Formats: sequence, C-alpha cells, structure tokens
Amino acid sequence: MALPPPTRYGILPTEMEYVAGTETLVDILPLISLDRVRLLSGTYGPFQPPTHAQVPLWLAVSLRKKRKCVIIPPAWLSVDALTEFLRQETTQLAFAPLPLHYVAISKMLLEHAAEDIPASSRIRALLKDLRETRQSKVLAGLEMLNPAHLEMTNISSMEICEVRPFFQTALNQLHAIQGTDTTKEEPPSQTIEDDGEVSVRRV
Repeated sequence: MALPPPTRYGILPTEMEYVAGTETLVDILPLISLDRVRLLSGTYGPFQPPTHAQVPLWLAVSLRKKRKCVIIPPAWLSVDALTEFLRQETTQLAFAPLPLHYVAISKMLLEHAAEDIPASSRIRALLKDLRETRQSKVLAGLEMLNPAHLEMTNISSMEICEVRPFFQTALNQLHAIQGTDTTKEEPPSQTIEDDGEVSVRRV
C-alpha cells in the first residue's frame, strides 16, 4: 500500500531504528566464549568473559536475547546524565547535545535489556520528560519557519522523522500563499552533520 504524500518521502521511524542498530556500537560483557564473528560491517570478537567487547547494537540485542551477554548501557543513558540533559532542555533555548539516535537506542535497550540498565524505571520517566520538552521546542521552531530554510541544531534522527510531514505541509502552504506551485517539486533536502546539526532546505 502506498504511503500518503506527507510521509512517503525520507526514512520512516522503523527504518531509523534499523539504521541506529547498525551504526551504533555498544559495549557488552560476554557470558560465554565465542570465536570471531565475521559480518559485512566488520569482524567482532573473539568474546571471552569477563573481557568487554564492542559490537553493533543489533548484534548486542541478538546476543542478549539468547542470554549470551550483558549489555553495558552508554554513559548518557544514566539517571545523572539524563537529569543534566533535562536541566539543559528546560533552562536553555538550544537543544541539549544528545546522541543523534538517542530515541531509537534507548527504545531498543529498554525493550530488550532493561535488566542491564540501573534504575530503568527512572530512566524511562526521564526520557519521557526529555521527549516532551524537546517536542515543544521543535513545534516552537516550526513557528519560525520561512519558505526556504529550517535549521535546528542537535535535533535527533527520530525527531526529524516526526517533524518532516509537518514541515512539508507548512512549506507547501507558504509557497501557495506566495503563488508558487510546489505540488510537482521534489521534497526538501535534509542533511545531518557530524556534530548533530540538521539543516533542511528546499532545493
């Protein structure tokens, strides 16, 4: 089934989770000895307890489901770190410098390895507060939308997926007001810089 025009362009949230699981490396504590694992993305291991190893997030989740490892949560996924991020979000106009895929990473870890995360219930509550605060900032940013350019620094990949349909609709309405037909134009281009800065432009 074809997706409606506002959502058919760009990466979907489910696809963004796949990207995050592939691109993100996490530390694990192997529970059994394993030889090297050769994958298209690289070679990982050998795995020997109690030595930590670094693997893609998707592989860590797969091993965790089979009870072959314990996942070491990233430093930012802690009560202290998230509390500080929330303080920054509520006291500053700019977005806090969270990881680009923080939404997808935290979702996967809490879904499949909550037992490995200290104070996971508190972590969930802090993430919910962060998401709501950042969503308010995103909506405030859309109010300053102009017909050519929207720029937000430190916005996450999942937040981009969420704002894309609104941005596309608002941009087309602005062009319609100006008498420009955008129904046959390509969707706005989007770039994600290494430092997390996102720039969306119509080309």
